[in-house]
Amino acid sequence: MFSYFKQLFAQVTNPPIDPIREELVMSLISYIGTERNILNEAPENCHTLKIPHPILTNRDLEKLRHISSGDLLATTLPTLFRAADGQVGLKHALDDLSERAAYAVASGYSLLILSDRGVNETMAPIPSLLAMAAVHHRLVRDKTRTQVALIIEAESRAR
Repeated sequence: MFSYFKQLFAQVTNPPIDPIREELVMSLISYIGTERNILNEAPENCHTLKIPHPILTNRDLEKLRHISSGDLLATTLPTLFRAADGQVGLKHALDDLSERAAYAVASGYSLLILSDRGVNETMAPIPSLLAMAAVHHRLVRDKTRTQVALIIEAESRAR
């Protein structure tokens, strides 16, 4: 799936992008949490987490998983389906995942961790790109996407 959606052309920037020498104007820092009106100066606009780069360690992920401070509340949603159910099972699991994500946002969760931990002989992972896209588009349709941060936990597997 990732190979299908990769960039199929070479994009040239002029001047070349150099993140090492241009760190003043380029950053990998992300702020996660509920997005509010940035034009309104209010204390609750500060309730975000600053993540220095997009890759998290297991320790960082565990800290996020157990956060419960202010309006930052995390939950983990499994992204697995029964392998024996094949394509139909995958479709059902995506619909169920999207429904659970919408319910979690309505319940006040602001960090959703989409996790494929627990893969075994009977349970297969939903591809993380597909899981993220399904949840993202559901929340956009519900007009709740800016209320939540989406985080992927992908267990590494040897090929």
